[in-house]
Amino acid sequence: EEDSDSENKGNPLENLFLSIPTDEDLRRTYFWEARRLGEREREKFAISKRQTRLEKLWKANWHGTLQLKEKKPEQSSSTDSSRNWSWENAFALIEGHRFIWWRSEKHFDTGEAPLGQIFFAGHSGLAGLSPLDLRELAKEEIPSVVSIFGRGTQGQQKLTLLASSSGVKDSLENAVLAASMDAKAD
Repeated sequence: EEDSDSENKGNPLENLFLSIPTDEDLRRTYFWEARRLGEREREKFAISKRQTRLEKLWKANWHGTLQLKEKKPEQSSSTDSSRNWSWENAFALIEGHRFIWWRSEKHFDTGEAPLGQIFFAGHSGLAGLSPLDLRELAKEEIPSVVSIFGRGTQGQQKLTLLASSSGVKDSLENAVLAASMDAKAD
């Protein structure tokens, strides 16, 4: 009986060496942590690269993510809401006298064509909310909404934008005022 107990215990020195993790054990243990760290580093690099492009190449006076009020396609019948429009995510910037927007930051980063632009020239700037806007918007959305207008691709155009915070709204309004006032001085 004593022989079987000593066989199960094994050699203490052998047990020590067998308990040391191998490279594969370490790889499996730290794989997801390394992956998360790599993703964070890639995100930091993308933000830094975007910031540099915005400052040096675009010379953007303002940039940020917003939600843009867009009409829904005519064929879709919405049962959940009477709204014939929806808020769509957008990444936008003000460069000189232009407000330009893309579907997302990623679309901007990869160099895709913008979805649209408005020129702040002539009759342009900030617009108040119309009675229709006030009726269509939820009460909690109204304080965060910014309406801008200017010359679009098909004549005069108005955009209704939803800012994520009051700070974003204020900075956007100030940038639009600066761009549209400056455009009128030319």
